[in-house]
Amino acid sequence: DYKLASRMVEEQRQFDDCYYLPPNFLKPISAFVAGLISFELLHTTDDAKWKEIAEASMKEMETCAAHAPSNYKHKLLFLQAESASLSGEDNDAARLYDSAIKTADDNGFIQDQALAYERAGVFHLKQGNTFRASHYYGQAHNAYLKWGAKRKASHLRLQCPF
Repeated sequence: DYKLASRMVEEQRQFDDCYYLPPNFLKPISAFVAGLISFELLHTTDDAKWKEIAEASMKEMETCAAHAPSNYKHKLLFLQAESASLSGEDNDAARLYDSAIKTADDNGFIQDQALAYERAGVFHLKQGNTFRASHYYGQAHNAYLKWGAKRKASHLRLQCPF
């Protein structure tokens, strides 16, 4: 529900400069989620605030990835893939999704790997490549199960266009 997600992003932004709320270590995670939501919303709206949030999220991930690549590089690659997809840079987007998936796997972030697989599936479906989309949706399903997110895996299976 992107309408609800967008409201949550807007409400959370009022606390961005408060370093005591939320805990500082949560700021990059909030930025990452806000970036994903913003990129998705930019597919359906030209609202400048979502572009601003998406760009700020990428900048935050660049900083975090420079200091702690094993924790944040996959998130940066994922946001870059979403950006490339939005910009119509299809080859770059496909490569970046794959890099995000591999980097998340290499560093043990199965939850982010699952989400990247799912978004890569959406990307390839929009490109009309149902073979690749099916592969990525299947991998997302497996990764969600591996992570223990049985409800999400079931939801994905039921909502999958295949």
